[in-house]
Amino acid sequence: MGRKGRGQRPIKGFRPGREPVYLKKKRAKARLGSDANWLQKQTVEAITGRNPREVQTMVRRWGLGLVAGAVLLAPLGVFLYTWTLVAGVVVHVVTVALLVLAYRLRKQGPRLVEMAESLQ
Repeated sequence: MGRKGRGQRPIKGFRPGREPVYLKKKRAKARLGSDANWLQKQTVEAITGRNPREVQTMVRRWGLGLVAGAVLLAPLGVFLYTWTLVAGVVVHVVTVALLVLAYRLRKQGPRLVEMAESLQ
């Protein structure tokens, strides 16, 4: 009556051994649990479906972008001190925040690559 020994019909766009990214994301979110916070869910969303090398490149690029933004804002803050003290302080607080984010991203980079390996 049907095809013997062939299993299910192939699904269009679905290759054996490689499931679509949206299915990987759905499975990863289900594995994450309902008690996860927004940042954890966004991290899984960003990493799922990428290979570890892509994640490593993404982490490096984001880190360099954060440091470059801080380097550009530091002299701007010095210039703004001549205009008003409040503007200079605000820009330097943002500069420090960017540097802290870059440091945290660099420290967590290897764990993000490990997470990408586990979600593949």
